[in-house]
Amino acid sequence: MKKRDVKSYSKLLALLLATASVGSTITGCGQGENTEEVMSEVIPVEVQNPEMGKLTLKNEFMGTISPQESVYVMPMVSAEVLSTDISVGDKVEAGQTLCKLDSEAAELQLASAQAQYDSVAASVNSAQVGYEVAQAQYEGTVAQLDAQLGGQKNLQLYQLQTQVDNIQGGIDDLNQQIADLEEDKKDAKDKKDELKDAKNKANTYLELAYAKYEDAKAKVTALEPNDYNSLFGSGGTYEGKKEEYEYDLERAKEELAAAKSTYEQAQATASATESAYQQVKDGIESIEDGKEQLEESLADTYKSKEQAEAAFNITAEQIYSDTQKVVDANKKTAALGVDSAAASVNAAQVGMEGAQVAIDSAEYQLDMYTLTAPISGVIEAVNVEAHDYASPGNPAFVISNKDTMTITFYVSEGIRNTLYVGQKVQADRNGKLYDAAITEIGSMIDQATGLFAVKACVNAPDESLLTGCSVKVIAETYSQDNALLIPYDAVYYDDSQPYVYVAVNNIVERRDIETGIFDENTMTVMSGLTAEDQLITSWSANLRDGAEISILTDEQTAETAMVPEGTSEEDSAATEDALTASEE
Repeated sequence: MKKRDVKSYSKLLALLLATASVGSTITGCGQGENTEEVMSEVIPVEVQNPEMGKLTLKNEFMGTISPQESVYVMPMVSAEVLSTDISVGDKVEAGQTLCKLDSEAAELQLASAQAQYDSVAASVNSAQVGYEVAQAQYEGTVAQLDAQLGGQKNLQLYQLQTQVDNIQGGIDDLNQQIADLEEDKKDAKDKKDELKDAKNKANTYLELAYAKYEDAKAKVTALEPNDYNSLFGSGGTYEGKKEEYEYDLERAKEELAAAKSTYEQAQATASATESAYQQVKDGIESIEDGKEQLEESLADTYKSKEQAEAAFNITAEQIYSDTQKVVDANKKTAALGVDSAAASVNAAQVGMEGAQVAIDSAEYQLDMYTLTAPISGVIEAVNVEAHDYASPGNPAFVISNKDTMTITFYVSEGIRNTLYVGQKVQADRNGKLYDAAITEIGSMIDQATGLFAVKACVNAPDESLLTGCSVKVIAETYSQDNALLIPYDAVYYDDSQPYVYVAVNNIVERRDIETGIFDENTMTVMSGLTAEDQLITSWSANLRDGAEISILTDEQTAETAMVPEGTSEEDSAATEDALTASEE
């Protein structure tokens, strides 16, 4: 079975022209009857190569327009409507007054609650004054008891504490003196070490000076003359040697004098260093003796402090303990009056809080007699007029925010799985298109329709999008990319098996294919066909597997473009009959 009933006029005309051309050629050549019958079996066809591309399907759904936000203004009380100046179509702002109800009863209730509050507030002030009086009496009693008990005790304890503090001051002074002596001792030891080093250096210098002095002394002794004749003899050279010898002797005596002076200075330095070292050493011993005396004084002072603290504790804990118990009991008795007055203040404050709650409740009730707009928007319905009787449960006004409108439409599960939040769709209202975007995809089947609800938002609505009106929603659903695309009319079906005809060396070859998605013009092929195949796109009653064909040229195909528009299906059928007759 072919999946078509009426073929296009252009294809039939092309076939007719091709057939007529073939018949004329045969007649002109003067061929016999058998030759003409063979030639008429050659089927002229149009072919094209499948193309790789993308096919996206668009589905249309019926949707309903509704505001994104719509509220019912319900009266909370039953009362007479005093006034309303709101009409359907008016734009209102959030908080704007819509109408007023008769609130006389609520005003009387608020006045009564305010009077009750004022009365309780006066009671609170009175109780507060009583509390302040009780507090003053308690403080006077406590002061008197403390004066009676504490005067002598405090004086004695003060004297004992002063004694303890003075002793502690002496202890602190002794500790400071000991610390100072330790510091002096440390400094003296450092000085002692320095003098010890100096003394050792002075002794070393003294030894060196003494050795030098002895050397010079020995040299002078060796040069001291005894008998020049025995040293130099007599003769012409005697006088010259004598002068040279005396000169050396004089130099030796000068070196002896210098060495002696250096030695004496070294002796003086060593003696002074030794004396200073001994003084520092004696000073350290004196510091240690003083520290020992201070430590003995400190131990005695600690004993004095322990005695003074013991006397203080005995006085504080034992002598006045019994008297203190009596005083504490009298204080507790005096405090009971303060507690009683405080309880009265608390009770009065609780009453005032209750009266405040009554005022808040009355004010809340009074607010119910003025109906205000909870949102900004357009009045969709007005159900009350002046002197009507408003009651709870009956909406007085309906307000919609139409800055953004919502379209609700329903889809099957398969299409639902192709949609996504944020996807762009179009809404068609009487031929006018509006851009929209999907904002919500239902996850539960609607019991009334058996489908899934989908919502889309129209961001730029106008007055033609009325609440509750129907629109057509156009959305892209199924899509195949990088698919093999062929004309929808080129596909045939044998029961449920789709197939196409391809031209192979001017012979028709049937190809079974696996199809994908399709629209009214195009279908995708999943398998059975390649982009190199010559797909036969024209139709013929004699088209079959193995038939001989001739492929129409582009010029022959172009001649069909001259056919006038508006050709009816009857004309197409007549042309097809003519083609059949010509073939016969």
